[in-house]
Amino acid sequence: MSDTEIIRYCSPTLAGLKTASLFTTACEDRKKLRAQISGINAKLRKNGLRLIPLCFRKGRVLIYIYRESDLAEDIRRNVAREVLEGLGYTPEDVTRCVCRLSRRIRECKEFPHEIGFFLGYPETDVVCFMEGRKDYVCADVWKAYSHEEEARKTFSLYKKCTELYSRRLKNGEQIDRLIVKKS
Repeated sequence: MSDTEIIRYCSPTLAGLKTASLFTTACEDRKKLRAQISGINAKLRKNGLRLIPLCFRKGRVLIYIYRESDLAEDIRRNVAREVLEGLGYTPEDVTRCVCRLSRRIRECKEFPHEIGFFLGYPETDVVCFMEGRKDYVCADVWKAYSHEEEARKTFSLYKKCTELYSRRLKNGEQIDRLIVKKS
């Protein structure tokens, strides 16, 4: 896993604009990857972020990077809490919820759609997607079922953030200098 991949897929999370990000990368050696993750987490933790492998499959790993305080807030909101509790999650415990999500990803035939709550997507959009609705108004990072203008602005903001962070990394700035610490 390279800094370039982290920047490409996680810039809005590093910038404090988004609760979490998710991406897959090659994984030939799990032990080596775990050591790499440990080093990355040493940089991330002091800024309230955490990176973990959610699932290993066919020489690839699904990586989840999240801001613990934002995730705790997101999964305790009324709608998210109700849906997640119905699926066996314990919203009061972020770590247990992430572990449960990891298990569901490994065990479910389909990707568990509640992951939208874990990525900071609007609750109503996550619920509409979980219901299988087809009447979304726009799609990019997620499918938005209402508030089209707001969603498009957010998509644009995420894209600009990623472009900026990519330039800064290319110009030699270290990834830990790109992380915004939130209080």
